[in-house]
Amino acid sequence: MGTKELIVCLQISDWIAIADIFVTSVIGIWIAISVQNNLTKSRYLKEYFINEVKDIRDLYKSFINHLYNGDKCAKDIKDWFKIMSERTQNLNKFLQSKYKINDSLIVQKHAEIQQKVTSMDEFNENYKASSVHFTNLSKNEILKLHSELSCVLIQRVIDINKAKLRWHIKKNRKI
Repeated sequence: MGTKELIVCLQISDWIAIADIFVTSVIGIWIAISVQNNLTKSRYLKEYFINEVKDIRDLYKSFINHLYNGDKCAKDIKDWFKIMSERTQNLNKFLQSKYKINDSLIVQKHAEIQQKVTSMDEFNENYKASSVHFTNLSKNEILKLHSELSCVLIQRVIDINKAKLRWHIKKNRKI
């Protein structure tokens, strides 16, 4: 039986079955590609936020080392806290809008560290000095706060990994 004879022998039900297989395959491929693209975009966004948390961790580590060594003046310390306040608030705002992460763990812990460091006697007594040297007792308190911040940052990474991307329908765009 040749190709012509095979084509002629196919009945309408055979053609429908072939079309069904073809359409099902195309739809399956389309769904797989769409799902993979969405997962890739979602993972990329999570990685971005996780990297932002890591950057905050690294900046804090460097900052705490400077405080511990007495390498910063009070004005620089105050300015650094202001910059980090903005950064932590921005991160928190985007985590709340993109994911259902409504608490402010990092912002709250940062505010606590800022308040405690700037209220320490050494900070206020040496406000106009070229550097602030903290006592061992204050250094221990700063290290304790830094350790607590590290725990908060780890928790936030876990929260980001567990979170589902929040979809908002607005002019057919994901926000």
